[in-house]
Parts: sequence; structure tokens; C-alpha cells
Amino acid sequence: MAPGPKLLPAMRTDAAGPYKTLQDLSSGPKGQSGVFQPASLGANGELHPVFVWGCGGGSNPTTYAELLTQVASHGFVVIAEVSSIGDDGAPLLAAADWLSAENARAGSPFHQKLDMSKLGLGGHSIGSVNSFIAGPDARWTTTLHVAGGSLDNVNDPSAPTTGKGGKSLKHPTAYICSESDLFGNVEKTQKDYDNTTVPVFFTIMDGVDHTGAARAGLPAIIAWLRWHLAGETERKSSFLDPTGEFCTGKYMSRTKNW
Repeated sequence: MAPGPKLLPAMRTDAAGPYKTLQDLSSGPKGQSGVFQPASLGANGELHPVFVWGCGGGSNPTTYAELLTQVASHGFVVIAEVSSIGDDGAPLLAAADWLSAENARAGSPFHQKLDMSKLGLGGHSIGSVNSFIAGPDARWTTTLHVAGGSLDNVNDPSAPTTGKGGKSLKHPTAYICSESDLFGNVEKTQKDYDNTTVPVFFTIMDGVDHTGAARAGLPAIIAWLRWHLAGETERKSSFLDPTGEFCTGKYMSRTKNW
């Protein structure tokens, strides 16, 4: 299916976008996912990019409803999954499978309204860990990892590892970390960054803790999705230029492999 018209423009990514939204917190493959979407899908032939989100440990889609609604207001269809240690990324892959099937199913509200060739994956904390595990799947266009390095980088050699750290990723990726983080551990993500062979952006946000990382990093997340999933290549400099929006102020950033 050929891409439809571009998404409605938005100058700012630190505020709601131009789309009215709706949400369903009992949707998805098992009726336990959160789906956040533009209220009117496919206007003027648009095809909406998709973003799959892994929630942090002990949380659920409701926890992230405000943030993911803002992502949806920029024209994306977002599906959020509960995420925990031992999932092996399976719920995230199942969410992508479900939306792909819904896009193909006659009678679905998503029928031929999604651009499944523009598929993003992200997560916070344990959701980030599971995004590393699911990240090598060929369908993704890009991945984002918020406040959560892969388990391959823990200091305890007896701890379980995923085998799916930064070195296994196949798509352009962003690591968004917080400076005051006892759980996501910037050191672990630094090791993932060192091992990453695809184009990568890595930022540490000053004055932000683990819990607040997704909220504080939301403008960068939306801008990244508008760049990689919505084709807004003009946003590239915000990440790759040392004077760009997400390389200055609270953002202490570095990049490689571009």
C-alpha cells in the first residue's frame, strides 16, 4: 500500500498536535492494551504511522495515557502493552501483529488506515528492556529506549542476560536517559551506546529522575517519530546538530553512525 498524504504539520513537539484523539484502554490482542489514536482516521487518504510502547514495570497503559494521547495527537496510532521481566518482548511483537491484522481486516476501524511500513517501537524502564529484545525484528523502522539499558550490561555476571543489547539492533535508535536515575542506570545505556552499530542518538537529561524520564523526554520522542515515521527530515538537525534543540539545555547528547 502506497503511503498517503503527509501528517498535518506541527511546529512544536512539546505540546498537543493538530489531531483530536480518543483512547481505548481495553483493546489489543488480549483486550488489555491501551490504544491511543486520532479520532478521525484516514482523513484525506492519510495513512497513520504506528508506535508500539512497552510500559514500565508495575505500570500499565493508564499510567502513560496522558503522554501517549499527546503522541497520538500528532497523527500516530499508539498501542501500549504491560511489560515485565521474562516477557522476552513477546507482547510488543504481538501488538504489532494485531494492528497489522486489524489494518487488513475489513470492518476494522483501522482497515487500510495504517502505514505498517512506518512502525516504531519504544518503552520506558522494563518496557525499554523488552524493546531491546523485540528490537531486531525486521518490521520496525526505528526504536526508542527510555530510562532502561539492556540487561546485558548489569555488573553482576550471574544475572540473566537478553542477548539483545545495543549490538543487536537493526534500525536507527534513540536512547533517552535521565541523569538522576538509580534504576535505568546511565552506565548501562552508555554500554549499549558503545555497542550499537546502527545510527544512534543518546541523550542524558539534566535534573530528571527515572520515573519522570518519559514525560521529560516526550518532546524528543515525538520529534523523533515525526522524523523517522512521518518523513519530516527537517527535524534531523534537532538531534544531530550540536546546537540542535535536543543537544542543548537539559539535553546532554551524542550521536554516531549517521
